[in-house]
Amino acid sequence: MIRGVETLPVALAVRDVEPEDLPGLQWSGGSAHLRAVAESWQRSLEGEVVLVCVEASNGQLVGLGGLDLSKDPVAGELWMLAVHEAWQSLGVGTRLVRALEQAAAQHGRTSVQLSVEDDNPGAAALYERLGYREVGRRRESWPLDDGTTFTTTTTLLRREL
Repeated sequence: MIRGVETLPVALAVRDVEPEDLPGLQWSGGSAHLRAVAESWQRSLEGEVVLVCVEASNGQLVGLGGLDLSKDPVAGELWMLAVHEAWQSLGVGTRLVRALEQAAAQHGRTSVQLSVEDDNPGAAALYERLGYREVGRRRESWPLDDGTTFTTTTTLLRREL
């Protein structure tokens, strides 16, 4: 019988993604996704995006996210948000989103937006708890490892900073 629950503090750091991080992000998606992360890293050198990861104190990468600054001069777009399955519901996603919001504000954006797939209610609930509100819907697509394209409907959420 378990009589109590102990908490185990773990230090988390949010930092910029580096090329050598790619192998440690394999949990976040297949090879097509990792190619997109690599391309996004290149865009970060040009100032178009901010690409960050959340690193646990043991060096494991447990979160990944991007902020696209090129689409809208007012609203930064959060995308590529992912938290390692074993680390979900532990505050990593909140830490990741807040870090990207801070980066958006530092780049002069007054709001941020993101899209969430309709079949991801857990993520939608997190974003709503963080103050995001629905502003529309859109179709999105991205390449898959087998060379096909995945297309889905998403809900667009926005938060003023």
